[in-house]
Amino acid sequence: MTARAKPPESFDENPLFDAEFFARARPAAPGEAARLRGVLEQIVKAHEEGRSVDDAIAQARETLEVMK
Repeated sequence: MTARAKPPESFDENPLFDAEFFARARPAAPGEAARLRGVLEQIVKAHEEGRSVDDAIAQARETLEVMK
């Protein structure tokens, strides 16, 4: 797995769920949760097997782009 740079000090990885968050939120489309679960399972499986997760992460990125 490739190393990532640390986020800036001001980065909040647990932001509050405020009005702006809910304004952008939307329900999952049919099959969307299953596709997301599938790509997440691929990442976990690659990690458990000691393989590079880069390909699985690339597939997850493609899936997320299609879902926009």
